Amino acid sequence: MYDLAPVQIAYSDWLAKFNWQWFCTLTFKDPPHPERAEKTFRYWIHRINQGLYGRRYFKRQEGVYWVLAMEYHKSGVIHFHALLADVEDLNTRFSRSAARNLWFDLAGIGRVDPIDDRLQALTDYVSKYVTKGGELTVGPGLEHYATQLSTEAAR
Repeated sequence: MYDLAPVQIAYSDWLAKFNWQWFCTLTFKDPPHPERAEKTFRYWIHRINQGLYGRRYFKRQEGVYWVLAMEYHKSGVIHFHALLADVEDLNTRFSRSAARNLWFDLAGIGRVDPIDDRLQALTDYVSKYVTKGGELTVGPGLEHYATQLSTEAAR
């Protein structure tokens, strides 16, 4: 077992509270600017949300929730790791192969794997980017979902 930095432990423990359903590794055929890379990811999420909820999903505050870790390879090329989930099971509501194909059409090779008993290991892995010089971005759906969890816990 390896030692984790305190900030990484805090992020990992927080992330482990959510019911993550997909672990994604997303690469780019051509090295993008960081802004372009994130916009591509957000567009990918947008297309998944449209497939699940229709065109007006955002106005109804629906959509998948996600956390995105951006990493730079030694070569300087960006790639992403992301955790995604939905209030219902993404694995039964949206095809992982359709998500992979969509990412391929937009940017490059993507792996979209279901999360099983590896949740803690995956949240440890994603949270390491906080201490490794990468970035961790929390999607707006997760903020909404976290607020709902806090409200329910207070009851």
